[in-house]
Amino acid sequence: MCKYKHAVLIAWLVSCGACPAWAAQSAKQPAKSKPPIAVKRETVLVTVNGKNITESELNRMLMTRQVREDLRDKARDAFLEEMIDARLIQQFLDLRDTKATKQEIDAQVDRIREAAKQRGSDPDKVLADLGYTAGSLREEFAIPLAWKHHVDRAVPATRLKAYFDEHRPEFDGTKVKASHIIFRLRPGEEEEAWKQAEAKMSDIRKQIVKGQISFEDAARKYSQAPSKDDGGDVGEFPYVGKMPEQFSREAFRLKVGEISQPFRSKFGVHLCVVTGRKPGDLSLEDVREEVLARLSQEMWKQTVADMRKTAKIEWKVEKQATATPP
Repeated sequence: MCKYKHAVLIAWLVSCGACPAWAAQSAKQPAKSKPPIAVKRETVLVTVNGKNITESELNRMLMTRQVREDLRDKARDAFLEEMIDARLIQQFLDLRDTKATKQEIDAQVDRIREAAKQRGSDPDKVLADLGYTAGSLREEFAIPLAWKHHVDRAVPATRLKAYFDEHRPEFDGTKVKASHIIFRLRPGEEEEAWKQAEAKMSDIRKQIVKGQISFEDAARKYSQAPSKDDGGDVGEFPYVGKMPEQFSREAFRLKVGEISQPFRSKFGVHLCVVTGRKPGDLSLEDVREEVLARLSQEMWKQTVADMRKTAKIEWKVEKQATATPP
């Protein structure tokens, strides 16, 4: 799976009903139907090695991701960065002449159109309301399909097995039991607030390590989560599915009884201790798709990082001043 998921999301919107809800409304009231942001569709926001990213493309992404209108200005740059990444991946694939076939793209487009029809919607209207032309929809499908071809070629069975072996507990059903302490912060908080929380959490960790206070008592005294009443105990969990990604990543690195360094998640600053571990027994064959998806995502990120080193990225609009994310 690659990071560029616009087209996949469109299919989800059409098939699950999130899209028909507003599409139906616009069908009943065509005179009142209008895009959420009035734009000049030719306005260029960023160029990536001479290739444009336009305001209409950004608005289409915001619509398909169902970003609330009052949050769109604040979210603009993050989504533009994601679009820059996708342009770089597209250029990377073009350099290697790695492309999706016409038949593959046709199949994806037909799937969306059929899903819309089954829900009683006009496929052309649904896609037009989302800001898609037949050509732009096909272009968007082409990137993830071509990326899959690249991954299939670049990841032989030996590499996939080596990756699974290196990250086995994350895939084989292993569960850990952990407790944590958290200082809650929002992603939009100033960087200084995050640093202060980390410094305070470091002091708490020192007290625990020196035996001045137990982890459980520290959680009851300092944590800002409901689990504080249970000494910070969050129970047993696998790598994926229950806890935030950052939390699982840190917890699975620890040995039983080991205390993490302070770390950030989208919820705040944490301190974590693992209190138990139950090994899993799933094989590579059981989780092959999950392993390949994770490896594909890491390859995407690394490819983008490498491409950005030499790319000529020109912002035609002023970048927003935002707080440093966790």
